[in-house]
Amino acid sequence: MGFIWFIAKRIIGNRKHKRSVSGPIISIGIVAIALGVITMLIALGTGVGLKNKIGDKVAAFSGHVRVTALGNSQHQETLKPLDNAISCYNQLQKLPNTAAVQSVAYVPGVIFNNTAFDGIVFKGIDEDFNSNFFSFFGMSQSIALPSKNEIWISVELAKKLSLKVGDRVPLYFASSQAPMPKRRSCTIIGLFNTGFADYDDTYILGHLDIVRSLYGWGENQVGAFEIFLYDDHTLDLDTNTIYDSVDALVDVQHIEEQFPEIFNWIRLFGTNISLIIIIMIVVGGVNMITALMVLILEQTQLIGITRVLGAKVGSLQYLFLIQGAYLIGVGLIWGNLIGLGLLFLQHQTGFISLDPGTYYVKEVPIYMDVTTVLWLNGLTLAVCLVLLVLPSFIISRIPPTQVLKINP
Repeated sequence: MGFIWFIAKRIIGNRKHKRSVSGPIISIGIVAIALGVITMLIALGTGVGLKNKIGDKVAAFSGHVRVTALGNSQHQETLKPLDNAISCYNQLQKLPNTAAVQSVAYVPGVIFNNTAFDGIVFKGIDEDFNSNFFSFFGMSQSIALPSKNEIWISVELAKKLSLKVGDRVPLYFASSQAPMPKRRSCTIIGLFNTGFADYDDTYILGHLDIVRSLYGWGENQVGAFEIFLYDDHTLDLDTNTIYDSVDALVDVQHIEEQFPEIFNWIRLFGTNISLIIIIMIVVGGVNMITALMVLILEQTQLIGITRVLGAKVGSLQYLFLIQGAYLIGVGLIWGNLIGLGLLFLQHQTGFISLDPGTYYVKEVPIYMDVTTVLWLNGLTLAVCLVLLVLPSFIISRIPPTQVLKINP
């Protein structure tokens, strides 16, 4: 085996092949591997980044799991209150994977200004509101928690209705207890921007006591609890655990059940990434097969001499597989340098932007870790080497006597 390694190193160290017939073909094979790695890294980094960013945005606004009364199970609005809120809140806080629990209520309404109006969903929040909301959506400073007659609205809604911080606006809510809508006048104390058009065009945040006063709820009643988890990779298991831990008859849904359209769209990223990886590995492998076949045919005299000297076919196959692994390694190195460099540049500068109305983010988010990079490179190397076994069998079809022009 030491003899095979010696020959392999001499062949690899010999640069004459660059001026030979095999030179351009080998270069094409290396470039194909490099381009494939670049494409796979960008697809993984941007696809997973976009998937994580959108999921985190939904969770930042609505929590990972929602607990509400059974009558609200098919609606985002929570017109039916959840009783025994204090007891339920304490039970949820004790769960091991619970990072935070916030009391909320969602009710439909209408907001007016002097010349226009718009339909809204009023989200009532309490003192337990998750303060990470501000930092996640890029607010430099936390906005004061709204009191009973104060609200936050989105930047988009403020532009649409020509409103600003400090303005006082009337809100109207329908109620089954009165023939006419109920009115609440509130002062705008802050603006937010989530990047979700559905949220920014619709939602207003105000104090939960406004909802309580509208529908006659007591202090021990809320519309729902939104639960934030430390680890959201086991949503189904955590949702079942939460349901089993709460004594009341409630409906428990995680965000993928509440917003199936968004998360079904996100799952398509995984399918697209898998297809890209398969296609790129196959293309790179086919190019390396071609390069190795040319190398074998170019080295027929070497094959003949070594076989006459007693080298086995398996050893010669191993010799050319070493050369193939070297060429693949060169392509992997260049592909990783360029691919990871482009991902780092996007992460630092965000030079590729997106339409937030379509993709929910302003720029392409990036996610990449060492494990993913190693796994991707290992898979590419392994598959290409397996494919290179096929052309190596040509060696057994080369008669050494004919190559060396020796009469049998």
